[in-house]
Amino acid sequence: MKIFKKDWLSSNPLDFELKYYILKDSIKKLNILISDGKLFTAMSIAETELHSLYNVKYNRDLIQIEGRVITGIDLDVMDLEYKYLDSDEDEDKMYDICDIAIENLEKIYKSIRDFWRTLESKCSITEIPNNKHTYIKGFIMYIEPDSDEIEIYYYVEPTDFKMNWVNFKPIFVKNIENNLSSITEFIAICEKESDKYRFFRFDPKISGYSKKESMLPLMRYMLFNRIKHGL
Repeated sequence: MKIFKKDWLSSNPLDFELKYYILKDSIKKLNILISDGKLFTAMSIAETELHSLYNVKYNRDLIQIEGRVITGIDLDVMDLEYKYLDSDEDEDKMYDICDIAIENLEKIYKSIRDFWRTLESKCSITEIPNNKHTYIKGFIMYIEPDSDEIEIYYYVEPTDFKMNWVNFKPIFVKNIENNLSSITEFIAICEKESDKYRFFRFDPKISGYSKKESMLPLMRYMLFNRIKHGL
């Protein structure tokens, strides 16, 4: 979902009231995402935009060509992007707007992170039937108490935990019935194939949040951090 246009900060006209309106409208859309339970999308958008704004603000001293300012970063090629402005006044306006945008987005990002931590505190991840922390492959079961089925995902431990957890993406395998005998049977079948698998269950104990946009990303986040710390 696209909320902030790529050049919203630097595009003409560099009118303060217009830019402030664009910013407030974007924040309103982020708040709607939060209200709809789409925390992961809202957090990703806020993080990406803050990253771009920080590059504008803190790389101002790197301007080497008269009239050229850094307006962001191209994440595809990891290179800075520039724009040529008409005057020093335009440049000052853009940096003033940038400061206000950072201040506002930091507030909403903190709010999103608070919601995220609240969700995390109401979910649990448990290794079953016993701990096998030295193994690097495994399955995690997404178990909603009111669902008739359990979703099972397969993962391979990252080779480098410097990676962002967002890029850790377990693969959906299958659904099984939501009961203890089905869980036991699945584990037994997998262990016949190999005794080097780990098995986790993820239990969300809160409702009203999008599974795709909040709960599954939270499951990935919690599993990533658990195996990252050798737990």
